[in-house]
Amino acid sequence: LMTYPPKGARKQAEEWLRAAKAALDAAGLPPPVISTGGTPDLYKAEDASVATEYRPGTYIYSDRMQVGWGHGSLADCALTVKATVVSRPTPDRAVLDTGSKALAADPVPAPEKGHGHIVEYPGAVVTGLSEEHAVVDLSACADKPKVGDTVRVIPNHACVVTNLFDRVHLIRGDEVVEVAPITSRGKLA
Repeated sequence: LMTYPPKGARKQAEEWLRAAKAALDAAGLPPPVISTGGTPDLYKAEDASVATEYRPGTYIYSDRMQVGWGHGSLADCALTVKATVVSRPTPDRAVLDTGSKALAADPVPAPEKGHGHIVEYPGAVVTGLSEEHAVVDLSACADKPKVGDTVRVIPNHACVVTNLFDRVHLIRGDEVVEVAPITSRGKLA
């Protein structure tokens, strides 16, 4: 048995799993695995008494969605996408070489705005994405990046972003310590 309950619905999923397990047990078909998951409710996983496993999802990286739901801070987000400033068409606007094919297009919970958080320019807002580019509003930034500068963007939804790449660069400080393949990429069938 497997569920992926919506945020805040873990108790309803637990009740469903309990009833489904009882029905299968009564029919002589005891389920060998009872699986549930979801990062937002991971912090209350001890309530999942009928489940035999819990799939934590985004928990390994965290992202702006989790921060928006009150699970940690931006400093807890381990996944960033490296982007280069490719244009500065106005003093308050920049364009990055990182669009929806790298950041995904998932929204973040209100009151946050934008399609990612730029670590080096926390006042910047990624206001729009095309497939290949991100438009950034720099009007709230005292310092502003120049063409050619690289920045790190914390994505709104790390799960989707991970699936958009073939490998991840593991860094400690500024040093790449390993390049690891995303082994689940393309494994949808």
